[in-house]
Amino acid sequence: MTIDMRALEKLKRVMGGGDDDLRELIESFLEEAPVLVAALERAYAESDLAGARRAAHSLKSNARDMGASELGETCARIEGCYVAGSPPAVDDIGQVRALHAQAATELSALLQQGA
Repeated sequence: MTIDMRALEKLKRVMGGGDDDLRELIESFLEEAPVLVAALERAYAESDLAGARRAAHSLKSNARDMGASELGETCARIEGCYVAGSPPAVDDIGQVRALHAQAATELSALLQQGA
């Protein structure tokens, strides 16, 4: 499993400790993250540095909150490239899609288990 359960427990505590709150945040991530991944890919393809930076930044923060550390770190690397004024490697963009898919699968499974 790539999801850091400690991050989810921390998020749960910050939100008041309720399972329903955590479920709601996971569901929100599962809805919003694909939109951010698509926005990042589109902005990358269109050489929209500002749009790609914003998408990478938002996805980074959300992924880290959800315990998807590797996805968060990849987005941080991408964001850093854009902050420096240059696009990241195309492999990094592709990796975001793969890491997101893995995180979404694991988080969906947690929801099925009653997280």
